[in-house]
Amino acid sequence: MPIENVRVLPRGVRPLAAETATGYLGRLATANALTPRDLRLHVTELAGLSPSRPNLERAAAWVERLGGLDPGHFAADARRSAMYVRCQHYDWQPALCKRCGYTQSPRSACRRCANGDQTAVRSRGGAVCNRHRRWHLDGADIGLAHFPEYGHAERCLSGTLWKRGIGVATGELQLAATLIRYWAIDELPDARIKNRMSALGIATLDADADTVLLATYPEVVRLATVLTDLSFASYLLSPRFSLAEQVRALEAAVITIMQGSITTGLHDVAERIVSRGKAAVETAFGMRQNAHNKRPASLEKALIASSQRHRACLLRHLSTVRMQMIPYEPGVAAPRTAILVRGPLRPDDLAIHDVGVRYR
Repeated sequence: MPIENVRVLPRGVRPLAAETATGYLGRLATANALTPRDLRLHVTELAGLSPSRPNLERAAAWVERLGGLDPGHFAADARRSAMYVRCQHYDWQPALCKRCGYTQSPRSACRRCANGDQTAVRSRGGAVCNRHRRWHLDGADIGLAHFPEYGHAERCLSGTLWKRGIGVATGELQLAATLIRYWAIDELPDARIKNRMSALGIATLDADADTVLLATYPEVVRLATVLTDLSFASYLLSPRFSLAEQVRALEAAVITIMQGSITTGLHDVAERIVSRGKAAVETAFGMRQNAHNKRPASLEKALIASSQRHRACLLRHLSTVRMQMIPYEPGVAAPRTAILVRGPLRPDDLAIHDVGVRYR
């Protein structure tokens, strides 16, 4: 059926900023007294998608028609919310590239913004709605009216950190939360964090990563800001300095923000992070242009490639000007640029059994 012949549903719904077509379709169904499942099946059939796990984002034009939206609404909205990416068009530095840009992974939207409905967005920002002062990550709806520091952290994430290519699921926040989580195994948080945990119903910080993120979101964002600073990250993983010096610098950053002291758990995970990062830097220094020659790849591209290969997100924030070069020895080949740019940004792989932390 031609898209022009599809009738617009009687009741329209105003889309949220960078709302996904899938999430919008569910709210549109609710507004028109339909079940989301029936409307999804209808759109799947109209768009000719496979009924087995259809990707409704590919049927955005049909969703726009049913909702009475302007043609191309979802594509234009995605461009406005595109993340800063590192690609060959800007010498592998963070930039809003129109050819390589992408939106961050979908996350739950604020229930108050969506009038109580569940939906997903890809908009600029993180886990806090500053308009309603609510925590909305993973479908939660937790009030933060008495904690203005969460709003400050959210503005930092959607401002300073956003321009570094950092989102809520790109790995940097998870790395900072991991450091705080292992620090809390042997150290009790101070009164300000205890009061916050009590109000949010959190018993301990040495639980899962989501709990740590909720309880210490302001500290996590501050620590991620420090870790991804060009000068600090380049010092932390440079081959010029010893591992012990770099581990002490990382520990100092954590205890300064958490207002505590160095613990065994923090030392173990900090040493693991630095040693893995330095190994990834050494891989980057020896990376070849491709599998067919032994000429060195550009260091900027090699660092991005090695960050994906080793799952070490800090390599995306190094300054090649501040890095001491080591003699080149041909090693692994760099992947093709197209593969590298489209590669997923995954959190660092720092499992508990790898770090060797002793629980109380």
